[in-house]
Amino acid sequence: MQRTPSALSLHATLLMTSLLLATGGTVAQAVTPPVQPSFGPGGKDYPHAQVRISQGGSGYNAFHVFEPTMPQPSSAPLVIITHGYTDFSGYKMHADLIMHTVKKGHVVIYPRWQTALWAPCAGSYFSEKCMASATKGILDGIAYLQAHNARVQPELDKTSYFGFSYGAIITANLTNRWASLKLPKPRVIFLDEPHDGGLQGPTEPALDKDLSGIPADVLIQCHVGEQGVISEKNKAMSSCNTVFPRLGHIPESNKNLVMLYTDNHGTPALSSGHGVSDARVTNAHDFNFVWKTFDAMRSCALQGSDCAYGMGDTPEHRDNGRWSDGVAVKPLKVQSTSPIAP
Repeated sequence: MQRTPSALSLHATLLMTSLLLATGGTVAQAVTPPVQPSFGPGGKDYPHAQVRISQGGSGYNAFHVFEPTMPQPSSAPLVIITHGYTDFSGYKMHADLIMHTVKKGHVVIYPRWQTALWAPCAGSYFSEKCMASATKGILDGIAYLQAHNARVQPELDKTSYFGFSYGAIITANLTNRWASLKLPKPRVIFLDEPHDGGLQGPTEPALDKDLSGIPADVLIQCHVGEQGVISEKNKAMSSCNTVFPRLGHIPESNKNLVMLYTDNHGTPALSSGHGVSDARVTNAHDFNFVWKTFDAMRSCALQGSDCAYGMGDTPEHRDNGRWSDGVAVKPLKVQSTSPIAP
């Protein structure tokens, strides 16, 4: 009898399995990425089970507010997360980071500073318009919470900032001008691949030329990917390599320049391309790098704990977990001076 292709395939699989078992072998298993840790920075030991989501404002002056509930605290430290370019509506770009951060016990404000490619600005062109929109979204979000006693009140003296891509350029400028803009003083700043698009040059012309307004006692981290912005033609000194030289007033112990590497050891691979904090692809680089580091930085600044997981060239900070076969994921490269390169 002639076997069909499917029958042949099944026969071959059964034969191979029988031979492996007969010789004491085992069937090879696919190597998979690390899963989210059970506890600790980046872990899933959440003190709050639910998130209440509200929104206000309109157009590119809108905002979203996220509060921890079940149980609901009377107040919580504030985190401001600023999205990257082309996130025109909602909060999908950073949904997982937001939910994780809120369930860990923080209030998050997400300023909606953009509604189209040129609204209100295009990359480094008319960047002050995007700055104004982000500022209004943050201040209006704070006012919204403060106007309702039943809301979780933001602890403004415990404010952390996170920004991705163009949102990281905005975040750097906002935290530089926090006093004049009447924004909360930054305690922690995480800049994920800051980049203004390169339309007017490779060294982030939308970034404030002088960043001395960022408090010297802040904890600040700037991340670039091995295959991110600085891997592009003529952009080796872009992104964090543009930002970091302007932070000379901040002690080396309070600032880190870090690089994430691509790791193809298992399936799916872990990319270091632009957008590791983007919720459209959430993986072990989120759990073990972005979430872990940002969690630990906040714990370190506000409580004096978990510092080794968020700052410094330490094993805890460099560690990105292990593949399912026990092989370590490529660790972070951590520096306190610039430039950084693969």
